[in-house]
Amino acid sequence: MTRTLFLVLLAALLPPLLAACGSESTLRDSAHCDGVLNTVETTVDDAFDADGDGYFDAEEQDCQETYGPEQLDCDDDDPDVNPGVVETTCNDLDDDCDEETVDAPDGDADGASPCDGDCDDSNADVGPDQEEVECDGLDNDCDEDTPDGVDEDGDGYEDCEDCDDDNPDVNPAGVETECNGLDDDCNELTPDGEDFDNDGTIHCFDCDDADPLRYPGATEVCDDGIDQDCDGEDLSCGPDTWDGVWDTNQVTFSCAMGSVDISFASVSVVDTNPSISFTFLGGTQPGTTSGTLTGDSFSTSYSIPGLCTENYSLNGSFTSPTTFTGTLVADFLGGMGACWDCAYQSWTVDGSR
Repeated sequence: MTRTLFLVLLAALLPPLLAACGSESTLRDSAHCDGVLNTVETTVDDAFDADGDGYFDAEEQDCQETYGPEQLDCDDDDPDVNPGVVETTCNDLDDDCDEETVDAPDGDADGASPCDGDCDDSNADVGPDQEEVECDGLDNDCDEDTPDGVDEDGDGYEDCEDCDDDNPDVNPAGVETECNGLDDDCNELTPDGEDFDNDGTIHCFDCDDADPLRYPGATEVCDDGIDQDCDGEDLSCGPDTWDGVWDTNQVTFSCAMGSVDISFASVSVVDTNPSISFTFLGGTQPGTTSGTLTGDSFSTSYSIPGLCTENYSLNGSFTSPTTFTGTLVADFLGGMGACWDCAYQSWTVDGSR
């Protein structure tokens, strides 16, 4: 081998040998991020792909000028960070080198992301800063220890779904028991009993479930021999009014040297329902007591003021269309002997017509 040929071969081999023996910084200083394979590179611009993920250092000006954003690596020390990676949420990394791909998305714009503990990022009413709303079926505050409702009867069902949370035998898992008056299974479509006459009342509580005109609450027809409202009796029509003169048992009383004279055997009744009055026919007292009529019952009174105040009352009821009974009371109030020999009296008064 001639001296000239040896020098030519040495000149050709020396640069690669020096490059292989040099440091990485020396290699990078000698290379250019230009998209072209040069003598100091194993692959194109490998000196600018420190983590070997196939993407080039975005901090290098030459790389920025040579490659588009889809080829630039925002963290050339981490092979798991580059434009080809799918963004992983909540790891505090820009995995895909795209600032518009957020690491902590807030899909419902409630101010909290799944990274912050938002257990439903599609519902703004759910998040770690929300207050629990009872019975809406949501874990509003993302805290499983905060119940959506309460279970007062301890049957395993919260009041949101338990139609009677005071009764442990009533809940959606209950079995309907016929004729107990309860919606045992909390399902209105499961009847407590049958309604054979379709009058709206089940047979358990209908006094005649073959007659749709007879059920509790039906309008009673008086004196027709039928118990329409299932209260156990037929309604008596009774008189249109209690007006008129009624005969009574004789009641006689006198005191204060005849100043008080009670002597009657009949009364005149004036009925202006709900008001009613009784005028005692005979003697000077008690005159006319007035008051109210409630159903068949009456409560009336009359007072004559003076040094000796006379208080009269007649309370009772009409026991049939033609009879009544009541208690007449006469009471005398006055001091220093003003009432003389007049003292408290009461009589049973029975009337008929």
